[in-house]
Amino acid sequence: MRHLRLQQLLILLSLLGVGGWLLSWGWGEVRAAERLDQSSAVVEGRVVSGHTQALSKGGQAHSLVVSYKPANHPEITKTFDVDGPTYRAALTSSTVKVTYVPEEPQISRVTKWAPFPFQLIMGLGGLMLLGGIVVLALKQPPSASGT
Repeated sequence: MRHLRLQQLLILLSLLGVGGWLLSWGWGEVRAAERLDQSSAVVEGRVVSGHTQALSKGGQAHSLVVSYKPANHPEITKTFDVDGPTYRAALTSSTVKVTYVPEEPQISRVTKWAPFPFQLIMGLGGLMLLGGIVVLALKQPPSASGT
């Protein structure tokens, strides 16, 4: 009986914890993209290095390490995930355009991504949280007779 309760508790904590994390992370990414679309500045960045990694289902993931100097801020070096054409062009020219939020220049991007995948992650996180809440609501207290 204790083993079953431990399993239920672990499942519940997983639903709530992972669901909350996915919802929070997805929301942060969507919000950062919105801020970059609404109020942003652009500066030329210097490509420090580039990395390509093979994906398990085929294709490749590309990332660039870029140094950029936002107005009235110290230089920032950051790794960006980019698409293939941006990666190849950046390695050829050794520069990229970095879009950043003037008040928070760490919020930046080189390639504009569609927000749909992050919205999908938010939805999955919300469903997991909802599942955890339903489990909590349906959980019956142990009976006093011990049966």
